[in-house]
Amino acid sequence: MKYTKYLFVIFIIILSVNKTSFALGKIVDYFLNNPNAWNDTKRITHSTPTKIVVENGVAGLGFELTDLTDGDEVALIFLETKKVEKMRHEGLYDARGKLIRGKNRIVSVITRNYGSRKKFHYKFILQKNVSNAPVIVYNDGDAVLESNYDGSMAVEDMSDLSGIELCEIEIR
Repeated sequence: MKYTKYLFVIFIIILSVNKTSFALGKIVDYFLNNPNAWNDTKRITHSTPTKIVVENGVAGLGFELTDLTDGDEVALIFLETKKVEKMRHEGLYDARGKLIRGKNRIVSVITRNYGSRKKFHYKFILQKNVSNAPVIVYNDGDAVLESNYDGSMAVEDMSDLSGIELCEIEIR
């Protein structure tokens, strides 16, 4: 009987770990398939999305990934168009075909952590470059999506370790 209790406790722990690992691996699917994910995430993380207005459509609009922890992967999830862009390298990623006229909700999240799950950083700048016009940088040059977790903060829930950030872009 004594061993049965130990086996039961070990079994519960194994199930808990597997559910956590499964949830971290399927976070992109969660946002794409759950219509309440946006509001639930705002409530759980106590965050307000960065809000940006872009004039003259999406031509030349892109997300510049300017910082990413080596070996990590970050995803941009475009909820209105149900598209995902996964990135492993810094660079400019075109937003054409991923954003539509009107309000767009974008979620960024760490989808693969190469080293320590408790240390990661990514940063996206929103910019527009059309033909020979000067580059327009939105949000006063500050990142529209940025997550930095250095392991020094206490982990209150799993959202601290996911790098989830929210942004709303209105395309006019």
